[in-house]
Amino acid sequence: MSLRSGSSTLGLDTVDRAASGLRVHELSFRRGAEKEPKFTLDKVSLAVPRGRLLAIVGPSGAGKSTLLSLLAGFERATSGTITFDGIDCAGLDPTARGIGMSFDDAALHEHLTVVANIDSAALPRDEPRQRRHDRVKSLARTLGIEPLLGRLPATLSAGERRRVSVARAFIRSPKLVLLDEPFANLDRTNRFTIRQMVRELQRSTGSAGIVVTHDPTDALAIADDLLVLIGGRVRAFGPANEVAARPVDLEVAQLVDDLGMHVVEITETGNCANAVLSPEFRARLSMLRSRASATGSTLVGLRPWQIRVGVPTAPSITFEAELLAREPAGLFTDLIGLRADGRTLRARVPSADAQELPIQSVVAFHVHESDAHLFAAPWPGRRID
Repeated sequence: MSLRSGSSTLGLDTVDRAASGLRVHELSFRRGAEKEPKFTLDKVSLAVPRGRLLAIVGPSGAGKSTLLSLLAGFERATSGTITFDGIDCAGLDPTARGIGMSFDDAALHEHLTVVANIDSAALPRDEPRQRRHDRVKSLARTLGIEPLLGRLPATLSAGERRRVSVARAFIRSPKLVLLDEPFANLDRTNRFTIRQMVRELQRSTGSAGIVVTHDPTDALAIADDLLVLIGGRVRAFGPANEVAARPVDLEVAQLVDDLGMHVVEITETGNCANAVLSPEFRARLSMLRSRASATGSTLVGLRPWQIRVGVPTAPSITFEAELLAREPAGLFTDLIGLRADGRTLRARVPSADAQELPIQSVVAFHVHESDAHLFAAPWPGRRID
């Protein structure tokens, strides 16, 4: 699968192989005055075969919810195509697209009971009443909300409202299910429970699924594929583990890891005032730069959970930071420090390694060469390793 950055054809080798399911090709959407339109989405292409779940992550304003609205038929694209099983969706009414949707605010009918809320989204309307009722009860049982069927939305907790919203999305046995921030504002237990239920329902129905989320942990926990949307453009698209393990640039890296990624800049001549590269690391960097025809500085990306303290046991990049605080995180401790270049450092290390380090002391940190990510400047960088 292609992971090329900044291309409107990103991942289209997968699109071409998708025998069934959703295909989106160069979808664009513009808002604003006719003379000065502003692209909300610009040539977005993706594929979601039946039975697979795609997670979409990106900063606020990236166009994630707009993309779902276009897929659902609530808004019309400026250009591009949306097809499902080879059928063009452009002329189809939202109710005829076979789509189930859960909105980011749950969007329940406040005057209806839970059972009526779920039933109101069911299709077809001519289905016998008892059969409809049985389907609602079965889905409610699966989602653990059967005791709530007679209650009004105002009496539900945030987690219960989310479950009802998910039930509405799946009640019509959709070909495509669209879930906009289904895990937002939930406590830890509800979050884990609902995302597992979403994954099981999507698999059991065989539908193509899309989840929009700001949280990369949620995305990577349940998604087969991952799409990173920045400024209305697809920056990365592919198998979720590949996109996360080898981010195409530093903006993507910040979005696919809940701890983000620190950056150390190495000049074109291989020098850095705030870090030291081992000879082996320096040689590898030189080789990769030459192979990639990279000019200018190199941006070295360091994930906080791969930063270590103590003496390196392998080729590494090493640097110092003044320790400002320790934040316990279960079996690990986050060390918060101030680097020599004035940037804040967060390093997640085993708690046993953190306890003996005095606050305000200067601590030596390192990242093994095999764990570092190399990008050609300027920001956000272009991956070269």
